[in-house]
Amino acid sequence: MTRQLDATRSDIEKDGERRRLACGCEVQTSRDFLGRVVGTILTRDAECQRGEHAPGRVVIMPGRENARPEDR
Repeated sequence: MTRQLDATRSDIEKDGERRRLACGCEVQTSRDFLGRVVGTILTRDAECQRGEHAPGRVVIMPGRENARPEDR
């Protein structure tokens, strides 16, 4: 059962993938201890208005697809 769950997770989210947020900031994705997809801010876009988007900070990624697997 655990192997099947892990396979499903990897299909949905590639751990360690780099993404650009709508605000322009770039993040490195991973899963936290609750199974949510989070992003570590790598670079902050000059136009970003979000104070919490500082390099090194971890943010919960937006979107239902990034929720804990059992909450989808």
